[in-house]
Amino acid sequence: MNLSDIAALTIHDVKNQLARLAGLAEQRGDRETVHVAIEAAAKLTALLILDKAETGALRPNIEALAPVDLLDELVRESRGMLDGIVIEQDCQDAPTLAFYDGPLVRMALANALNNASRYARSCIRISATEDDGYCVFTVSDDGGGYAQEVLADHGASAGVSAAGTGLGLRLAGRIAEQHENRGRRGSLSLANDGGAVFVLRLPM
Repeated sequence: MNLSDIAALTIHDVKNQLARLAGLAEQRGDRETVHVAIEAAAKLTALLILDKAETGALRPNIEALAPVDLLDELVRESRGMLDGIVIEQDCQDAPTLAFYDGPLVRMALANALNNASRYARSCIRISATEDDGYCVFTVSDDGGGYAQEVLADHGASAGVSAAGTGLGLRLAGRIAEQHENRGRRGSLSLANDGGAVFVLRLPM
């Protein structure tokens, strides 16, 4: 067993411990600890998936899914974690069905929402639209926006800082690239427009 295998097993063990901690905290009504434990476990999962993507071992399970259902779930879960932040959902122009790996895309969007909740002043917006044969998921906020060095390469090499590791952005980019259909590949783009704008484009 090499170091990578040992690290993966250790991460799984820690995730199980965090799940147990979250369960105990929920019994005590300690919502803050539940949130911290769940967020930490999600980061460990993201680390494992990013490692697979970097080594070419990640194989997306593409299915026909309803983007509206995904956004409904994310908004419902996020509202319980937000403190004084309004989250707006726009699915008016969402495709009825799109083809993508549900758990992977959910992870990318959940991380984007979590980041938005940290920096938004009062509002977060999430939407799904259809554009030129792509399903486009957008998460935006009214915070200070992305740093210029992050915008320069769309988060591909976002560095470690006091704000975080940049893991979520790198993973979202890899997840997008894993989605390919008829020679078209998914992509991640970042922008500042009254706050941070996260855009995940997936070929339909």
